[in-house]
Amino acid sequence: MSTAKPHKNISSLIRLLTVLAFFSAIAIIALASFGMNRIYTHQVINMAEKEAILISLLLVDHSRDTLFDHNDSTKLHLKIEPLEISLLNKTLGEFLHPFDIVKIKVFSPDTRVIYSTDNVIIGEMIPQNERLMRALSGASDSHIVFKESVRDLKNETTFDVDVVETYTPIIVDGKILGVFELYIDVTKFRDEIRTGTLQSLLLLSSILLLVYIIAFGVARSGMKQVAEAEERLRNQAMIDALTGVFNRGELMSRAEEEMARVTRHGSDGDNGELSLIMLDIDHFKRVNDTYGHQAGDAVLSKMSERIKQGLRLYDIMGRYGGEEFLLLLPHTDLTNACVVAERVRTSVAEKPFTFKEQSLAVTISLGICSITPGINLTDAINRADQALYRAKQKGRNRVEHQSL
Repeated sequence: MSTAKPHKNISSLIRLLTVLAFFSAIAIIALASFGMNRIYTHQVINMAEKEAILISLLLVDHSRDTLFDHNDSTKLHLKIEPLEISLLNKTLGEFLHPFDIVKIKVFSPDTRVIYSTDNVIIGEMIPQNERLMRALSGASDSHIVFKESVRDLKNETTFDVDVVETYTPIIVDGKILGVFELYIDVTKFRDEIRTGTLQSLLLLSSILLLVYIIAFGVARSGMKQVAEAEERLRNQAMIDALTGVFNRGELMSRAEEEMARVTRHGSDGDNGELSLIMLDIDHFKRVNDTYGHQAGDAVLSKMSERIKQGLRLYDIMGRYGGEEFLLLLPHTDLTNACVVAERVRTSVAEKPFTFKEQSLAVTISLGICSITPGINLTDAINRADQALYRAKQKGRNRVEHQSL
């Protein structure tokens, strides 16, 4: 059974987090850009509205004689005589020009335009204007618009203009007598809004980058520790602690995989061949009884190293139990399995083991079973074990085989 390697899972997770962080940063910066632009724009609108309200109060005092009808002694109301429009144009142009006012309208309570710097619309009714109706109820209303061109109070055309349109009620003695609509040129703030937004975004981007760098450093360190812990747990589940080779559970899993390969390929040359070697340490109990169990553990630990010296890179080795080891030789027929087994036997027997400066002569016996399709793993191991038993009977330190 194959399992995904921890480092691959961690790498995939790191890549996923990187992608998520990248798109999250883009989303955050885009939303922040929109939000900051709205905040700065709203500040400009609020400033322009406050200015418009102040200008409206000044207009009431400055042009009271022209804006209001004083003949009616019962009440004061808006009334601009047609003959006074030219004079009002001149006086308002001089009075309002320093305030960046480019256009002005005056509405009566019935939504009629009684004055405008655009003379064409004077006398028109505008009953469907919600913003005008809000101002007639006593609340100022402002919003910013872009104008490709606009004529100012001096009748000069200005292009590419941002203006804040503000409807502000005309209130005298606590009564709403009409509405001023003032157009204030705020184009000069356009670059300031862009610069402020850009600077804020640069600061936010720097903070995000720093946070992501720190976060990824912490996450990567944590993931590395998790991967190392996972690798240790995985090895503990697979590896025999004493000998450093596969434990019996993992060994049987690998053996099942190899048996399945043989079954799939049948008699397809080397792909359909597999040999098993069961080996056992000769007189291992004598080592434990004579030198102690620590000596026996030392022999087992060093035994796996000796055996590996006689194996090929693709051969599989595991501790079957006690002092028994099982070797799986993929793509190997009986003849070649015998060569490998003899090489392993020689590598163990030719040099004594040492423990606490004591020399221990140790040998092994080996039984081989060469497998063909149609045989199960249990039978194959039994056949190898039988061959090992014969090697023991014939004097030990030898190789026997049984072919299926």
